[in-house]
Amino acid sequence: MSDQKHYLEDNKSWELAVKRLGGDAVYQNEVQNRRLHKNKKDDEETQHGHSHRQDDAVKESQHPVPSAPPTTTVPNHHHSIMNNTNSSFVVKQKNYNKTVLPPPNHDTMQALMIDAGSQGSRIHVYEFQRRILYTPEELTEALNGFKLSIPTTNTRWTNRLNPGLDALAAFSDDNALREALITYLGPLFDFAKTVLDAKKHSWHRYPIYLKATGGLRTLPTVDRIRLINAVRDLFQNKTFNPFNFDDPERARVISGEEEAMYGWAAVNFAIGTLVQDTEGKGVVLNPHRTWGMLEMGGASTQIAWFENQGDVMANLMKLQIGGARHWNIYAHSFLYFGVNSAWSRLNARLYMRGTNSTTINPCLPSGVAFNFESWIHYDKEERPLPRSDPRSTYYNVTMSNHRPDFEQCTIITRALLRKEANKDWVEFSHDGDCSFAGVYQPPLPTKNSADDEFILTSNYHDVWEFLRLPPRAKVIDIQTGARRICTMDYERLTQYNSLLDIPVKDEDLYQFCFRATLTFEMLHSGYGFPLHYEIQAADVVNGQKLGWALGSTLYEINTLPWEFGGEYEIKTNKHQTVKSRKTLLGMKYPDSSDLISHYM
Repeated sequence: MSDQKHYLEDNKSWELAVKRLGGDAVYQNEVQNRRLHKNKKDDEETQHGHSHRQDDAVKESQHPVPSAPPTTTVPNHHHSIMNNTNSSFVVKQKNYNKTVLPPPNHDTMQALMIDAGSQGSRIHVYEFQRRILYTPEELTEALNGFKLSIPTTNTRWTNRLNPGLDALAAFSDDNALREALITYLGPLFDFAKTVLDAKKHSWHRYPIYLKATGGLRTLPTVDRIRLINAVRDLFQNKTFNPFNFDDPERARVISGEEEAMYGWAAVNFAIGTLVQDTEGKGVVLNPHRTWGMLEMGGASTQIAWFENQGDVMANLMKLQIGGARHWNIYAHSFLYFGVNSAWSRLNARLYMRGTNSTTINPCLPSGVAFNFESWIHYDKEERPLPRSDPRSTYYNVTMSNHRPDFEQCTIITRALLRKEANKDWVEFSHDGDCSFAGVYQPPLPTKNSADDEFILTSNYHDVWEFLRLPPRAKVIDIQTGARRICTMDYERLTQYNSLLDIPVKDEDLYQFCFRATLTFEMLHSGYGFPLHYEIQAADVVNGQKLGWALGSTLYEINTLPWEFGGEYEIKTNKHQTVKSRKTLLGMKYPDSSDLISHYM
């Protein structure tokens, strides 16, 4: 992409909303920051083993790859921890310079959100004004939904590591699992402590959340519950976690529909429409322009949009921020339809059709091979077997390709959508109102209008960037770009990648023919967007990094209790100040001209 600014970045309504509600917008443009480090990919990852508390990083290690045909071999995404519970594992953390991390404001609150996804875990540090009410008038505003807390952040207040938290389910011994969690989550806590070092005296007041998504949703129930319970036990240890964790529900696996709803909230909060139309009581009707949201993670993919009349026969989510109005949202999540899970399903089906240890994948660039490891099996009718089936054992196979074949890649990628499941029931029960995999969906817009717009985020946006599409493009443009990419051999693809503003990591590059094809098939053949429907792609809007973590934080901080009163310094004359305890009853809010500062 060029340095062209996404046109939504010029919308100042979010910034104005923040200032109106007493917040401070502290952010930097993440895309610009990433471009500054375009040629420093080797310095962006830090290798941490059990000595994760070392300050400086070493270069990321490469996973060993089995022997393959005489072609370019690419690294394997799967981690050995999945099969060998006795071996140590490597935690790879994003590098950061703690000496230049921007400090938070001294008179604000912080909230910490750990996004435990299938591709890795991120910690986000958010900032918001203290939830203090000083007057009866402010209390009335809060009770009637006119006083909301607004999260702001800085893009450098985020740190990530991999693998995903679900990898730790391989530790069957409880003590070993606890030690693994300390090793795994320790770097994220160290990062948060570094960001908030100047506010150490208030750490115990700052709420921390860990919300896990598709990666843990794919685990067997017993493993999922055991892993989350171990996280909760660790978070209740004050030595490990100095932050506020007074409710075990702050660490849990969220549903796919929650993830979709929070993603939608993040998009519309960043654009500036959500807070404006949330204020008050009742149901939001006839709001200002809202945007639908499409997000693709590693294990699942989500869709959500606002339904003004609430005419949703399934998957209706009611979003309410604080005690304000609630929104009727259609939200659905498709498990095993994220980029990594869909890729695994495609390779597993090809493996089932193969006759030897080498399997052809038409979505691979010619001249590349990689080792595929999975537990996914299909029966003779090409139906996937449950994970609990005794036949669902791990296997390894070398995937390769010797000739570009976009048409075959399209056919097998489209089959992943399981459109045939619609015919079993949904087309009858909902008279054709369905998307794919037998899921009900309200009708989507067939043409663009001010009230029918969608934004693509996360891995969708990465595909957009890789195809060099403008921020707003037609659905058919994705197919055109996918066809162009799928005709390249690995050498040409590598050259193409090197010319991008933000090159794709080498270990992901060989998947982008598939990812681009999947994006088109998902949007057109799956959800049903017309070929000439124009759609947006964005990663950052108005300085806010889009993602469900932002929407979830907005929701969570507005459930926190209000405090009453506070301590202020009031000027009595030019040379003297006195401290005055302001309480709710009978006290007026101090005049701004007299106010010097207030304390934590």
